Amino acid sequence: MRKFLSSAAIAVVMTAGLGGARAADVKEVQMLHWWTSGGEAAALNVLKEDLAKEGFA
Repeated sequence: MRKFLSSAAIAVVMTAGLGGARAADVKEVQMLHWWTSGGEAAALNVLKEDLAKEGFA
């Protein structure tokens, strides 16, 4: 599961990088989700932690 989440985070980061030069200046990721159960919230926290390690807000 963690490998899948890491892959998903990488996909989000790569997509964020397609925005041009401005995206290179601002390391920010916005995510829309509907995850609300305990397990889903935990998965979202893993994504947040992995992105934070990479310097994303």
